[in-house]
Amino acid sequence: MRLAESRRAPFFILKKKRYMKKYSYIFIAVVLIGMAAACTSKKKTNATREEQIAEFRSMLTAEDTTQMLRVCDNAMELLKNKQVEAVIASLYEYNDSTKEIKPLSEELAKRYTNKFKMFPVLRYTRKYYSFQLEGCNDVKYDVVFATAEQAGTKEDPVTAFMFNPVKIDGEWKLCLKTLNDQIDIQKSYTSE
Repeated sequence: MRLAESRRAPFFILKKKRYMKKYSYIFIAVVLIGMAAACTSKKKTNATREEQIAEFRSMLTAEDTTQMLRVCDNAMELLKNKQVEAVIASLYEYNDSTKEIKPLSEELAKRYTNKFKMFPVLRYTRKYYSFQLEGCNDVKYDVVFATAEQAGTKEDPVTAFMFNPVKIDGEWKLCLKTLNDQIDIQKSYTSE
């Protein structure tokens, strides 16, 4: 009986090796196909920031510039007319990872209401605007928030407001520009 068992053992081992070899090839093929798919999908998103900016800018029209500036200038006019709540209602938060916008959270709405009331817009000047990416654009304003007489200075005190207009589904929405957001310091268009 031991002789029969010993003869079966090598056959069983050989049969097992064939299955393992077959499954190994299948496993390797699946891994290679997965890696190839991952590499081709990353090619689209691995463009340099400069290439992404150039691509976004190439898709914009003169009408985009007009619409984007109109949205921002309208917000500044509302602030100048002390309609802070209307501006807050028109502001959004942009999530860069999901490329989605949502209305301001209650906390952010309260914080910016306080900021806009603390620095009321008496006069403003658009300093520059810049297109970078779908969710990262700059429109900067210098804002006179008090007279020199009120501030006790020789010149009117000035602060800056910066918006991040975002184009979502073909429409420009006004988002906030915070200290954590990137600012385009290379290619901007002055408004003067």
